[in-house]
Amino acid sequence: MSASSATNRGASSPRRDHHMPGLPTAVRRWRPGFLTSSRRVTLRRLLRPAPLGLLLRRGPVSRSWGFDRGLPIDRYFIERFLGLRSADIAGRVLEVKDDGYTRRFGGDAVTSAEVLDIDAGNPAATVIADLTDAPQIADDSYDCVLLTQVLHLVYDMPSAVRECHRILKPGATLLVTMPALSRCSGELQHSDFWRITPAGARRLYGDVFGAENVEVLAYGNAVLGAAFLMGVASQEVGARLLRQHDPLFPILVTIRATKAR
Repeated sequence: MSASSATNRGASSPRRDHHMPGLPTAVRRWRPGFLTSSRRVTLRRLLRPAPLGLLLRRGPVSRSWGFDRGLPIDRYFIERFLGLRSADIAGRVLEVKDDGYTRRFGGDAVTSAEVLDIDAGNPAATVIADLTDAPQIADDSYDCVLLTQVLHLVYDMPSAVRECHRILKPGATLLVTMPALSRCSGELQHSDFWRITPAGARRLYGDVFGAENVEVLAYGNAVLGAAFLMGVASQEVGARLLRQHDPLFPILVTIRATKAR
């Protein structure tokens, strides 16, 4: 539906609220006259109190994203995304820092697993390069580039995305995960620059790969977001909550971008 048709449709019928879909606006907005604004706020707090255990804490239950308690919540969604896109992880694959996810999700389909790092001291690195400018990597080199929780640490993200596009073969795929919500890195706090929204991801990658070649998904909800910031592990929140996703409260944004043939 076009924007104009959506506008016209909205003008011809009473607006609906997604919390009370059956009530017209006038009824939904009615408030008892005897309740002042401050009393309504107080009543809302009484009817929907904040979790006491959370407010009594002086800090998170884990300062390592929950790794010391199990699998962090964001890692649960990262691995779910890679599992769903494992068919893309094949041929000559480039990953950053190490090749753990390449080997785990690509398996025998991977013919060459290469590791990029700007740090020459990384013994796992096979390519020493800056992701924003890597002239030592030839055009059209890789069948898949895998970037999990990397690009928020790169100040010049657009240049990094353009460089990934350049080094991919035509028809090849870039798989990316980026935080929408996360604590800051202690080790890399001076280069922990960005968080991204689904809209931001669509624009960032669509400008380079073409909007029709980019798929963006968001994972998470408000409760999971609070739990993740507190360092609660995925095993502690339950499978049902992990299946509930609220587009207004994403924790993780995933991107699948394909280079046009």
